[in-house]
Amino acid sequence: MASVSQLNPYQCDQCGTANIVAAPVLYQQGTHTYSTTFHSGTTQSFFAQAVTPPRVRGFLRPFLVWGPAVAFFTLWTFIGFSSILELHRITVFKAELAFVFLALCVTSVAGMVFSLRKVARYNREVYPQLHWNWEHTYICRRCGWSRLIPS
Repeated sequence: MASVSQLNPYQCDQCGTANIVAAPVLYQQGTHTYSTTFHSGTTQSFFAQAVTPPRVRGFLRPFLVWGPAVAFFTLWTFIGFSSILELHRITVFKAELAFVFLALCVTSVAGMVFSLRKVARYNREVYPQLHWNWEHTYICRRCGWSRLIPS
C-alpha cells in the first residue's frame, strides 16, 4: 500500500509535512449520520464544521421578509381606493392616504424583486466560484494551514 507522501505530491507551506488533504474529503470524513430507535441525526467533527461547503441561497427568505409588507400595503391600497369609489365624497386626506399606501406597496414589491434578483445573482455568479474554491482547497492535518491548489 502506498503512503500518503507517494499519493499526494504537495507539501504544507507552514510545517513542511505531506499530510495534506482536500477540504471535501475532510468534510466527508468528519460528517457522520446516525439513526437509533428514537432519534436520528448528523454529527460533525470540528474540522468538518470548519470546512463546510458553501451553500446555495434559497428564494424563501425574500418572500418571508417582503411578503407580509406587500400583502399589508396591497390590502390597505384596495381598501383606500374602494372607499373613494364607493362614497363619491372624496376628501384630500382619503386620496392622499390611498396614494401613500400605493407608493408603499410599489416600494415593497420593488424591494422584494431586488432581493430576489440579488439571490439569483449570488447563485448564478458567486456560488459556483466559492464552490470551486472549496473543492480545490487543501488543508494540512498537522497544523491546519489551508491552501488553494488549482489542479
